[in-house]
Amino acid sequence: MGKVLLSVDKGTTNIRCVVFDTAGRILSIFRRDNAPTYYPDGRVEQDPKTWEESLMSLLSEAARFANSQDDDVCSISLTGQRSTVIPLNGQGAPLHPAIMWQDTRTDEICSDLKKLESVVFRKTGMRMTSVFSAPKMKWFKDHLPDIYNKTWKMAGIQDYFILLLTGTLVTDRSLASRTNLYDLETGTWSDELIAVFGLDRHILCDIVEPGAVVGYLTQQVASITGLPSGIPIVSAGGDQQCGALGLGLLNTKTVVANIGTGAYANRLSEKPVYDPKMRLYCNVSAIPGKFITEAQMLTAGVVYKWFHEEFYPSELQQSDLFAEINAEVKTSPPAANGVILLPHFRGAASPYWNPNAKGHFCNLDLSTKRGDMARAVLEGISLDLAENVSLLRKVGSTVSTIHVSGGLTNFDEFVQIIADCLGQPVIKNHDCEATAIGAWISAAVAIGICGTYDEAYSAAVNSSDSQTFWPIPERQVIYALLRQKRKKLYRALTKKMA
Repeated sequence: MGKVLLSVDKGTTNIRCVVFDTAGRILSIFRRDNAPTYYPDGRVEQDPKTWEESLMSLLSEAARFANSQDDDVCSISLTGQRSTVIPLNGQGAPLHPAIMWQDTRTDEICSDLKKLESVVFRKTGMRMTSVFSAPKMKWFKDHLPDIYNKTWKMAGIQDYFILLLTGTLVTDRSLASRTNLYDLETGTWSDELIAVFGLDRHILCDIVEPGAVVGYLTQQVASITGLPSGIPIVSAGGDQQCGALGLGLLNTKTVVANIGTGAYANRLSEKPVYDPKMRLYCNVSAIPGKFITEAQMLTAGVVYKWFHEEFYPSELQQSDLFAEINAEVKTSPPAANGVILLPHFRGAASPYWNPNAKGHFCNLDLSTKRGDMARAVLEGISLDLAENVSLLRKVGSTVSTIHVSGGLTNFDEFVQIIADCLGQPVIKNHDCEATAIGAWISAAVAIGICGTYDEAYSAAVNSSDSQTFWPIPERQVIYALLRQKRKKLYRALTKKMA
């Protein structure tokens, strides 16, 4: 009889449960699509009950798989999207649909508090934007005071999962650092920032280290799922921090990029890093005591998905769903026959931080084909990423290694475009489950399977099972010119819309 660990990853549009053995090998993956509702006015919400149902269903399926293999589940490691807010009553029940991280209803709140943004940044390493939790909490207080007054705690999704599985409600530092309320220097909730947003301290969860055992599976959940009660539950850290860990962000000379619904480029530091121009953010790492400097793009893979759905109706099976669009991308040359995309479909994050920015296709004419537009989507994402990696180079030592992960990186041509835009080799592991691997690494250290994070990473990731994409010189020239054109285009469009 063997032992297995479960990594539960709550993304923006789905929940996955990945079954690992104690050597870090993936044995099986179970998934439930679980997308939020996007409203035309910028609201993005979801009923937390749907998460509970999906979570219990996935754990039940994983339990059946483990039993079929005669394996014991010895831990559940949790990771997920950050900065979503759920108001919970004293019994731990949601009082309102969750306000998701992409929700922009709090733009006005952030605008009203703009004069205090530098105060917030100095303590948190984060701008004040609608992405983060504190403005959402204030929105409840300002617009739904009855719900706010009934609230026991304002929880994130990962915190809520911990509560469902253990009966205990806590948040780890990597998640707390995404609220606009966490002081990076003291490692505590900041009374000054709580006052800035006009909140009450009691609504905030107690803080634990990422990678901590936060409780044990309750008998109630065990009876629902078929898992054994009492197994340790680990809060592995936010999804991007875990993704960075799973990609090998273990030293200060590596940059990792996780490209999913949005995209994030990260590098590690031993102490908080504060970009004087507030273009980059600083978060707590999934490795206790470490920090991550982060550049963020709000929309990446979701734009390619949107373009595919709108322009490539298909009856093909799921495994072949993107075959047609990917094939047409390859028929379009670098620079997409002149078509340019600015992929700011829900505003621009790093380095511009402009919530009013919009997505733009430019330079279309009657010769433009949809494959040109599809390639322009991937080039737009890649060039935004290149812009942000160049910023990360400026705030630390030399970048010697770049790793990429995420669903879009399954398409090799996209990874090649990234390498050409960066002008530097890019490493892609053939196993693109970086976030789940990071959660496994965290749990492996937490329950004593491995002694260090480096040891756990080496166990889980076979360096020979990777692919290096080298930049093509003639493409580098093309994309360097295109990058300058895009900067001018963004400035012109921003000025026109002002």
